Amino acid sequence: MSKVAIDEQAIPKFAVFFAYAYLFIYYTRPQDNVPGLDLIPWVGALFLLMTIWGWSRVRFEYFSSPFGLVFWLGIAFVLSGMGAISVISYKMGFKWIFQTFPQCIMLFTVFCTAMRFRSLLTLWSIIYFVMAVFTIKNAPLGPGDFTRDPNDAAMALSMGIPFVFYANTLSGLSRWRRVFNYLTIALLFYAIVLTSSRGGFLGLVAVLLTMWWLSQSRVKIAALASVLIISGGALLITLLPSQYIADMKSINDKNDSTRIERFRSWEIGWLMFKDNPLLGVGAGNYSNTVHLYQEQASWWTGREKSLSGRQSHSLYFQVLPDLGLAGVLIYGYIIFVAPLKLLLLRKKLVGHPQEELLLVYCNAMVAAMASYAIAGAFISVAYYPHLPIWVTMYSILIFRYKQGLN
Repeated sequence: MSKVAIDEQAIPKFAVFFAYAYLFIYYTRPQDNVPGLDLIPWVGALFLLMTIWGWSRVRFEYFSSPFGLVFWLGIAFVLSGMGAISVISYKMGFKWIFQTFPQCIMLFTVFCTAMRFRSLLTLWSIIYFVMAVFTIKNAPLGPGDFTRDPNDAAMALSMGIPFVFYANTLSGLSRWRRVFNYLTIALLFYAIVLTSSRGGFLGLVAVLLTMWWLSQSRVKIAALASVLIISGGALLITLLPSQYIADMKSINDKNDSTRIERFRSWEIGWLMFKDNPLLGVGAGNYSNTVHLYQEQASWWTGREKSLSGRQSHSLYFQVLPDLGLAGVLIYGYIIFVAPLKLLLLRKKLVGHPQEELLLVYCNAMVAAMASYAIAGAFISVAYYPHLPIWVTMYSILIFRYKQGLN
């Protein structure tokens, strides 16, 4: 990737506009929240043009780049479809190969310059501000599409908190920009509460703990947090909705029906994996296959209702049975290995003011992935756009770092 040279002047202005508009529309879904914007299929046309332009910029070395994993995941989806009960694996695979991958190429091409990589932080702040507003409007649902479910919305919002927070640590920000970021963070917290998502709450906790762990003032922050909890904890509880407190308390309820069904679904996922360890039952085919393994589960008595059509409600028990070891290796690299590499990279960046942008991205991306990894344990989010977009930003970060070495 260090050999790739991007000529900023060769990137047409319409492509830059497409990239900014793509991310904003993908996450905020204005056509679902503003009356009249869905009357014509302008979003589909925009995404199609972006896909075509992305393919026009394809280079051989992109297939071996970090965001090339998006392409190879598409291949894995297609291969997993051989012998699957449904053709959904092929549909997903072709989408990731011919649509998602070129869109990642376009995002990489546009945002890999230092100036636009910095402006991307501003864009994320705006995106998450609008997402929070739309979630508050639609509560407990999110803006739409992959955030229409409360759990999905809460996880997406919690992944945004570190980007907005660390953006405020950049030097040279105006006072109004910092105020806007603080307001956005407050709205994100409020929107997450309105979703009443227990998985989203765990994702939020993962984000906050990761941000605390990445801080250079852990003891000071821990002491301050303890004082605030002791002095203002009771007041905070009175301000939170009673239903939200009840929902969070139910996390440890062993008799909770949702909890029971999740464990049962995960056991079935394990049975599927053991029966199809290499390529799985096919990408997206858990819900189409679950009824075939239900009677093999340890809890099956014949009186339980059919789980046909039910999702696994877990990132891990989605990938494991759907894609087998092939998927586990790719997802494992993205979710665990890549963040560890970022942790090693940030050690090199600490103390170098000229590299503050890269350090901000390292911190934000590690914290965001913590939310995805923890909240995703209870939500089926393996095929959501969080992953390819995170991988693309990871690729840009590595590219910018290598460019600085040259």
